[in-house]
Amino acid sequence: MKTQTFILPSHWATYLINGVATSFSLNGGDAEITDINDWVLENSLGFCIDCGEESWFSWRNDGPNPFIGNTVCEFTFELIETFEVVETNHA
Repeated sequence: MKTQTFILPSHWATYLINGVATSFSLNGGDAEITDINDWVLENSLGFCIDCGEESWFSWRNDGPNPFIGNTVCEFTFELIETFEVVETNHA
């Protein structure tokens, strides 16, 4: 299994690991959930399989809004392998 680690806002942990979005119910959280889901799909990511225990403040992260300062931590995802479909011409 191939994996990739990203620096992302730490408050995403509950949603990415457990699928629980209750922490996003305040301040227009639906838009942030949509951003997260779109970002995961665009990067061909599977399940989030690990979240670092240490967090820190950073002015930058690897998510869809990379220049918003936030408390961040490392998240590791499995990578979804994509396959190219090749059509053959049967004459």
